[in-house]
Amino acid sequence: MRTTIADLISGVYDYDGHARLADRGARRYHPFSFDFDSTPMNLKDHENHWDEQVKNEHANNRAQAVERLKLEHGARHIEMIIKNTIDLGPKSMSLLSYHNILHEQARRSFVTGAYYPALVATCSLGERILNHLVLDLRDSFKASPHYKKVYRKDSFDYWPFAVTVLMDWKVLVNGVEAGFLALSDLRNRSIHFNPDTYRSLRDDALIALHRLDKIIAKQFGYFGRQPWFIENTPGAQFIKRNYETDPFVRTYIIPRSGFVGPLYGMELTREGRWQHLDYHDYGDEELADEAFARRVRERDSKKVVSREMIEQNRKSAG
Repeated sequence: MRTTIADLISGVYDYDGHARLADRGARRYHPFSFDFDSTPMNLKDHENHWDEQVKNEHANNRAQAVERLKLEHGARHIEMIIKNTIDLGPKSMSLLSYHNILHEQARRSFVTGAYYPALVATCSLGERILNHLVLDLRDSFKASPHYKKVYRKDSFDYWPFAVTVLMDWKVLVNGVEAGFLALSDLRNRSIHFNPDTYRSLRDDALIALHRLDKIIAKQFGYFGRQPWFIENTPGAQFIKRNYETDPFVRTYIIPRSGFVGPLYGMELTREGRWQHLDYHDYGDEELADEAFARRVRERDSKKVVSREMIEQNRKSAG
């Protein structure tokens, strides 16, 4: 019997059933849920070389962004709020996970001038991310020499050890190790008593947030050339076939992905969530990652699955 997406209860999201699909060779996992905030970009002053229409559009966008900030944080200290938002910069695109809400809370603290809470929250979130990575992934590394040191522990507060473990497990992408260690230095200087902290609260909080943002962008991001994504698929990301069993990818990315072929479509539900639309069966073709990427780049827009196409097929079948 030939098993297709139509036979699975949750279709492209029925992760336990995807190994049984007859056309799995033509499908890849496509992550589609993410967190991002570009507000700081809208608040910057216009460039003199822009034409008048672009300047006017930017002015309107800026005015709307300022109004949103007033609604969120109040108007009393709006100039400080605008400056802090601009200095903070946009929040990097990140897949949805446990860190997003806490990251946003730390950023909001900085925007409102609560620099010490922002600093402490950012450092604590860095430690929480490290702990999650070790605890969530350790059962995938039972053969590792580190396993006997971590399998009974509930938390880790010595960052260099946790970083070393994750590096040996090849979990961290390039640059994340240095980011964690740099944030650890700032954390030790800020959390433990140091009278100099009073004089550098804003600077330290901003540095910590920027370091954490880079960590999240590299480890949990979408467009930072992470090793598990197929190259040359502009505007979308797909998991390489040989990374589907990678512990980090399997734990954090695949559960937030749809298992789709090159002609998949997307639609926004009434609840405001994106979902995939796709053909039930792509046949028996085995596509290498490069071939899959080429099919996505060169796909015929008329063949991309849409809600209208699905409804028309239902009417025809009826």
